[in-house]
Amino acid sequence: MSGPDSTRKLWVLKGEATQLLNQLRDTINQHQADWITITTQNNLPPFLTKTFLPNQTKSLLGREFLHAIFDATQGFNLDAFAMLVGTLVKGSILILLLPEDFNHWCDQDSIRWNENSQAIEVPNFVKHLEQILKDFDIESNQRDFPNIQTAQLSLTEQQTILERLLISDAPIKVLMAKRGRGKSALAGLFSHYHQSIIITAPNKSALTTFFHFAKSSVKFVAPDELIEVGFGGHVDYLIIDEAAMIPLPMLENLLQFASENNCPVLLTTTMEGYEGTGQGFLLQLFKNKSCEFFYLTNPIRWQAGDQLEAITDCLLLNGLFCQKQDRHLINQSIEYNRVSRNNITALKQIFYLLKTAHYQTTLIDLRRIFDANNQTVWQAKQENHLIAGAITIDEGQLSDSLIEAVWQGTRRPKGNLVAQSLVAHAGEKLAAKLASVRINRIAVTESHRRQHIAQQLVERIYQHGAIQGKDFISVSYAFNQANDQFWSACGFVLVHVGSRKETSSGSYSVMALKPITKQGLSLTMQLNKKLQRNWYWLKNIIDLPLADRFQLNSDQQLTHQDLDELRGFCYYHRPYEATYAALCRLNQFNNHQQNAFNLPILKSLLQDDNKLIHVIKQYQLTGKAALMQAIKYEVKQWFNNVDNKA
Repeated sequence: MSGPDSTRKLWVLKGEATQLLNQLRDTINQHQADWITITTQNNLPPFLTKTFLPNQTKSLLGREFLHAIFDATQGFNLDAFAMLVGTLVKGSILILLLPEDFNHWCDQDSIRWNENSQAIEVPNFVKHLEQILKDFDIESNQRDFPNIQTAQLSLTEQQTILERLLISDAPIKVLMAKRGRGKSALAGLFSHYHQSIIITAPNKSALTTFFHFAKSSVKFVAPDELIEVGFGGHVDYLIIDEAAMIPLPMLENLLQFASENNCPVLLTTTMEGYEGTGQGFLLQLFKNKSCEFFYLTNPIRWQAGDQLEAITDCLLLNGLFCQKQDRHLINQSIEYNRVSRNNITALKQIFYLLKTAHYQTTLIDLRRIFDANNQTVWQAKQENHLIAGAITIDEGQLSDSLIEAVWQGTRRPKGNLVAQSLVAHAGEKLAAKLASVRINRIAVTESHRRQHIAQQLVERIYQHGAIQGKDFISVSYAFNQANDQFWSACGFVLVHVGSRKETSSGSYSVMALKPITKQGLSLTMQLNKKLQRNWYWLKNIIDLPLADRFQLNSDQQLTHQDLDELRGFCYYHRPYEATYAALCRLNQFNNHQQNAFNLPILKSLLQDDNKLIHVIKQYQLTGKAALMQAIKYEVKQWFNNVDNKA
C-alpha cells in the first residue's frame, strides 16, 4: 500500500487471540493512537490500555477514535462491531481477529440470541462473512500500514441543511442519516440559534460530539425525567438525539409533551443503525404528524467511498435490497413454501423485509435468521419476487421436572417463550408439555398488504404443524385493534394478557393459540375459560377494551386450582401478577367468613387499586420486595389456620 490515503481499512488476522494481540505490540507502539480494543479475553498485554467487553461498546457512542481492534475469535457480537465501526475516524485501521479455522466454530455470542444455553455453530453467518471478505479482497494476516492523510472534507451539505432547518416552520423536524454524517454536530450548531434549549437522549455519554458543537447553556434532561418533571420553565426548542433508541411510547409522550407546551422539536435518528431501522421507526412514529424531514448523505467522520463502511453495510445488510412495489404481479399465482436454511440469499431478503416492516428488528434478528436452532423460515413469492416472510420456532415437550420448576418460578430457561409464559403466568403446565409452533415474525411487502397473503401464510404454517404432529400454534403480539383483528381472523383464540405494558411498544402483550389436536383444543379452551373467569378481576389492573370479548363470570368461588396457585405464590416464587385473580378471590372469600382470618396488608393493597407506594408507607415497609414477603406471610398463615381447622 503506497501513497496517502484517508479511507478506513479493515485488517483480518486469524489465530489464537492472546498470541495475535501480543504480535501487534510493534504495530501499536509504532503508530500512536487510541487503539480501542473490544475483547472477552483475560490477561491482556499491558500495552492495550483501552479495552472493553462487547456489551460495554455502547459507552463509546458519540465519541471518535483512531484505530481499533475487534476480537471475534471467541464470539462475533455484531452489535458491538457496528458500534465500534461508527466511532472510527478517517484514516483508521480496524483489526478484526478471527479464529484460525471456521469449520465447526462455536460462536459464544450465540448464547445471547439462540434459544439454547450452549454456544452453537453458525455456518451461514460464517459464509456470509467470508464472502464479504472475498468480495472486498481482504486477505488474512496482511499488515501493510497505510500512509495516512487526514484530508479535510467539505461541510457544504451540513451548512445547507442547517439553513433549511432554521427557516422551516414545521413543529417537528426530523434529521436522518447513516452513522458518521454529522447529525449530532449539526444539532449542536442548531442550538446556537435559539435561546433556551433542552436536549434529551437515551444515553448522555453518547452526546460528546453534540456538546462539543453546542452552546454551553444547553441543558440535558433524561427522557423519563423530562416526562415526569417537565421543562421547569419556557423552552424554545427540544432536541431528541438518537430517537430510534428510545422506546416508542416514551417517544410519543415526549412529542405530546412538547406539543402541549408549544415547543418545536428537532429529532435526530440513525437510518439502518444497529439499534433498529430508520424505516421501521418512520412507519410507527410519524403517522398523522406534521413533520419535515432532512437527510444527510455525505460522511464527515470518514471520506466518501470508505472501505470499512462499505464492508460493514454488506455485513449488516444495510440498503442492499430494494423491496419493489410490483403491482403488475398482483394477479399472478402465489407460492408459499419453507426456505432452506442453506439459502443465504433468501434469508437476507426476508430479514430485509422484516426490518422495513417492524420497528424493533435488530442485528440479533439477523443472527437468528441465519443460524438459530428450532427455527423455520417461510416465504411467499410471485414470479420469484418475495412478497411475504415469516419465522416460526418449535416449542414445548419440556420435561416434567423443568415444567414444575417453571411453574414454581425457580427456573426460566431460554426459549419456549409462549409455552413457558403460559406455565409461569397462566398456570397451565400442559402448555409446555405439548408440542407447538410459535409464529415469531410475519411481514408482507407494502404493495401486497390487505390481500389476505399473511393469512394464507399462517394457514400453510398451521397445515405444516399438523403434518409434524404439533398440538397447537401460538403467537405473542402487542395488543391493538389491527393486530387483534388479524389474529382472530386467522382462527387464534386469546388465552393470556400480560399485566403490564411492554416498554418497547407501549402496549399490553397478549398470547393466542390455534389448536391442532384434541389436546391442543382442550388446552386452548381451558386457558380461554380461565382468562374469562379471571377477567372479572384483571379488568381492574389491565386497561384493555375486552368487555365485549368476555362476559364477566360471576362464579368467583375459591377453587382447588386457586389454592394451588396461592401455594405457588406463598411457598415458591410465582409472581403476584400471575396470582392476582386467585388473591382477589381469597380476599373475597375471607371477607365473607364469620370468623375471618386477618389479611390486612393484602386487603389494603387490593382496596387501594394496587397502589404499592401507599401500602408500603402505611405499613412502614422497605419496598416492593418487603411488601410481597409480607403478603406471602399472611397467605401462609391463612393456610396454616385452614389446615388446623381441618
